[in-house]
Amino acid sequence: MLRPVRRTTPNLLLTAALALVIIGVGAGLAGLRGLDARASALERARVDTGQQVRMQTARTKLVIADTAAADDVLIGADPIRLSARNFDYALQPALIGLVIAARQDSDAATLAVANHYLARYVMAVEGARTLTRQGRPAAAAQTLTQASALLHAQVLPRLQAVQDASRSRLAQDQRAADRGALLALLVAALAILALAAVHWWLTLRTRRLVNLGLAVGLVLLLVVTAVLLAAVVASQNQADAVRRAPQHASDGIVEARIAAFDARSLEALAVLGGRLAKAETSWQASMTAARQALTTAGTAASGPVQQDLAAITQDLSDYAAVHVGLLAQARAGRSADVTAIAASPTVDGSAGSFEDFDAASGALLARQVQAADDGWAAAGRDLRRLGLLSLLAGLAAATFGWAGLERRRREYR
Repeated sequence: MLRPVRRTTPNLLLTAALALVIIGVGAGLAGLRGLDARASALERARVDTGQQVRMQTARTKLVIADTAAADDVLIGADPIRLSARNFDYALQPALIGLVIAARQDSDAATLAVANHYLARYVMAVEGARTLTRQGRPAAAAQTLTQASALLHAQVLPRLQAVQDASRSRLAQDQRAADRGALLALLVAALAILALAAVHWWLTLRTRRLVNLGLAVGLVLLLVVTAVLLAAVVASQNQADAVRRAPQHASDGIVEARIAAFDARSLEALAVLGGRLAKAETSWQASMTAARQALTTAGTAASGPVQQDLAAITQDLSDYAAVHVGLLAQARAGRSADVTAIAASPTVDGSAGSFEDFDAASGALLARQVQAADDGWAAAGRDLRRLGLLSLLAGLAAATFGWAGLERRRREYR
């Protein structure tokens, strides 16, 4: 029959030493895994942000292509005019973006269906341009209107769905990053409390104020935990700054560009169909959405970004002023003047005045996307190395704690 282990001081010291080894190693491993999990989650957030940007770019470029197609038909697809190539210039980045984005398994099926309808849209646009070159503007306008309706009904909503799914994954990545850091800090705090409790018990048991091994291990864990806490807080602040400023601004700018190009496309198609006045309500709705999106984009932006947004808003207002003149000519029945203003590449024409908004908003969007990517990279920088530091600190604390208790245990023997 086995004898029960006597609760003598040497046996209690041995039990405490083994517990400290387990606690120290566990704290080190938890810190390593927690910070690695946060780094991985932030890397996934960066990837999902890239996927979201690709979808934003594809949506914007397709609306730009739709506007360019209307402009091509409006001016008669004159091969001498470079604007006749704008459709292809806008379409190619969208097609490339869809191919790259489809590599994400969770989005592949939706993008495959979108690509199918996109192919039909492109064929319809080419058909409208062919009809224009044949001198059949009415048939070209009808074909182009149907193509635009197909784009807005079957392609753009699917790209929006993929973008929303990417945004949802991004939120999940951010929560996973927070859980990883919380796990690392929680286990480190528990390890510190455990070491402090053992040291207090040892002080009462042996009537010696300080055990050098335990004290060194405790101080080491305290210092490393403070370093980890500072790093996690800095990482969290960086991630929050990305979400609050460049990412928020880029989302607003994208929506503003899409709404503004929708308005521009509606205008061009309405001019082709001779129904500019009837399309005014839809045009106003798109312009209102564009202005609201620009306002939203600047809610948490820095001073320079707000200044850029103010300039972009003014560019949009300049285009709106040209549209007012265009509408007045249409209501006066001057169809030739309406076509000339709509197709004019100067600042007095719809096409020309809108280019300032396009160029300025596109440049600001590119800067905000880059700032968001840099921010995600900074938020995850050095986390894995700090995780290794946490592991080493846990092992060292376990070693020092074992040494300190073993020394006391030898004294009792």
